[in-house]
Amino acid sequence: MEISEPSIGIFYISKVLALAPYAASRNSKGQVEIRRSWIYTIYSATLTVVMVCLTYRGLLFDANSEIPVRMKSATSKVVTALDVSVVVMAIVSGVYCGLFSLNDTLELNARLTKIDNTLNAYNNFRRDRLRALGMAAVSLVAIALLVGLDVGTWMRIAQDMNIAQSDTELNVHWYIPFYGLYFILTGLQINFANTAYGLGRRFARLNRMLDSSFLGDHKECASSNPLKVNAVKTISMKPPAMPTALHASLTKLNSETLPSESTGDSRSLILNVELLKLVPFPAKNKGLLLKAMADSHESLGKCVLLLSNSFGVAVLFIMVSCLLHLVATAYFLFLELLSKRDNGYLWVQMLWICFHFLRLLMVVEPCHLAARESRKTIQIVCEIERKVHEPILAEAVKKFWQQLLVVDADFSACGLCRVNRTILTSFASAIATYLVILIQFQRTNG
Repeated sequence: MEISEPSIGIFYISKVLALAPYAASRNSKGQVEIRRSWIYTIYSATLTVVMVCLTYRGLLFDANSEIPVRMKSATSKVVTALDVSVVVMAIVSGVYCGLFSLNDTLELNARLTKIDNTLNAYNNFRRDRLRALGMAAVSLVAIALLVGLDVGTWMRIAQDMNIAQSDTELNVHWYIPFYGLYFILTGLQINFANTAYGLGRRFARLNRMLDSSFLGDHKECASSNPLKVNAVKTISMKPPAMPTALHASLTKLNSETLPSESTGDSRSLILNVELLKLVPFPAKNKGLLLKAMADSHESLGKCVLLLSNSFGVAVLFIMVSCLLHLVATAYFLFLELLSKRDNGYLWVQMLWICFHFLRLLMVVEPCHLAARESRKTIQIVCEIERKVHEPILAEAVKKFWQQLLVVDADFSACGLCRVNRTILTSFASAIATYLVILIQFQRTNG
């Protein structure tokens, strides 16, 4: 998970929800140091075990009661059990990722810090912080309101079912731990979506930096009025001016030197030295900047791999939970349409369907945007390759282009599937298929 200045609010929310058993503090250099917190580690493990045990205890209580509130038929028992179990598995996998992914978290945040230093001229931490807090606030408020409406609806249904010497409202009370797991599940998705969206945001800023630093002059020339060509051409001995963005970015690189070739004969070394003398000084700086951006792009690709490895199991169960929830909620919605047609219950079920679909988008969309921005980089580099003519810069662009051919910035869920928009169509067909099967079983069983 990302633990930085813009996302520090989400980090504290994740700690409360038992998803981030870490301690973060600033050292003398102002850098964020991350270490394991044993207090929050015990808190995360204990809270998870207690909530899971209470959830299954409530499930068994409703199943074995004389007047069950939810489990009225054999099919509804299977659907409800799957509904609860998939949430439990998603929570357990999310807490597991937090407990045993400290090394991946340290490497991820170390890489992100270096990338932010390279993209310093394009960072906007205040806007990033507001976006992160807004996403967390809207998601948590939405699940709180939806849980409140659902509990109120089931309490009303339980009161209508109540008869002498029975307390059906107690069945609904036993489902409250299960509703509490939804807050942890929402926090897990906020955590993943914020980190994935942060990677996509950095890919986009890297693309803007490439575009403004190497293609800005050409675009300005193309948009301006064409100049008349004189017969006599004046040659200026001053080196060409650097773009503003390039000048700002080079403040991070002014202490670096061009790397020397580790292999090769003396003839190639002399040739490289002669080329450095012929190329104007700004071309050397542009080569350094391009190398830094190539390193940042490669590091972002490794961050995507780290996030996929550390959150792969959790993302897999989150998507499975979205699939099963959409099927189960639509199933109960159709049952209500075919029987009593309680308007309050129908509206709550439709709100749950919208919420689960938005949960699916919260996972898929940041991954899709990050992969799209990563693929956009190769288009910009190809355009730069057509524009540059300096030998050193052309060689740097060629190496960057070759690197982009093998970079894979697609997120995956344990390597079983790629997380992008194409999975939405697969989910739609699967939901329709399973929904038809459940309705047929319900009609068979009465």
